[in-house]
Amino acid sequence: MMYNDPVALAREKSSQAAAFLLRHNLAPHPVNYTVSYEYSSGQNAGLCQAIEQRVSAKLPFDDFIMAELYSHWIEKSHQQNEQLVQRVSTMVTRLSGCTDLAHEATNDYLELLDHQLPELSNSDPALKLNMMQLIEATEKVRRCHLQLNQQLDLANQQSHQLRTELKEMKQLRLLDPLTGLYNRLAMQEHLELWLTEQPERQIAAIAVNLDHFRQFNQDYGDTIGDVILSKVARKVRSYVQDSGLPVRAGGEEFLILLPDVDLRTAGEIAEQVRKGVEKLRFVSSRSKKTLPKVTISLGVSLYQAKENWQQFLARTSQILQIAKHRGRNQVATEAML
Repeated sequence: MMYNDPVALAREKSSQAAAFLLRHNLAPHPVNYTVSYEYSSGQNAGLCQAIEQRVSAKLPFDDFIMAELYSHWIEKSHQQNEQLVQRVSTMVTRLSGCTDLAHEATNDYLELLDHQLPELSNSDPALKLNMMQLIEATEKVRRCHLQLNQQLDLANQQSHQLRTELKEMKQLRLLDPLTGLYNRLAMQEHLELWLTEQPERQIAAIAVNLDHFRQFNQDYGDTIGDVILSKVARKVRSYVQDSGLPVRAGGEEFLILLPDVDLRTAGEIAEQVRKGVEKLRFVSSRSKKTLPKVTISLGVSLYQAKENWQQFLARTSQILQIAKHRGRNQVATEAML
């Protein structure tokens, strides 16, 4: 990310960046400002598309979303890590195949020597001296091949271990570090996969938002707020089957995607999640005082083939607002629209 803009152009982009932050009620700290300036520059096609899709779908921006945009589209280390993982993964796959083939070929060669050399050495006395020399040389080759086999076995074990670690690393990239839920990148990948496999597939979405959580953070601090957020996320995840996808979609907002689930069933699951969170009780580890009860509002909708995933999520968020406007701590569905 290098800029060589003249002063006048830099001022114009800076003004546009500030207007973007003001329009979306974002604080002008370095990450937010960098994303907005990069967007104003218009040279980062991926970032511009991601922001414009979100604006078009009327989805809100917050510090969490801006940090995610920065990490995915601007931070060089992220892009370099992506390329490194891909290159190493390719190299390890090739190495594994080569070591397997070399190991098999070496074993075949040594087995052939074991069977043929003794017979050749005894077939003609005139050749015995030459065959003895050949056998001696072959034994040296055998020892070298045995050592090579040991190294190949070790390399093969290490390559398989590295492939496992790379797989785990890729998996971690798809998780939110605070809550352990999937992140928006994982959500996008899963949605695209589901709809590619089956374009008419029925997918339900449950948007979950903690009620008055920003005020809770102001009263008790971000550290306690993060603990509460992670515990609520754990409770939300406990209601999701293996086929579903629990996502951290925003600062205090989660999303549950449920393939092959109808609206009524999704509404029932949402109500179970609401009741489960409402029953949670929290105590400060420092003061030992009981913290206020945390509740959630939920919005439920079904994917429609005519919309893209950004529009789908935007509509789900709009339904969530119905629950908030009706007093919070309740479930709203698209049937209420």
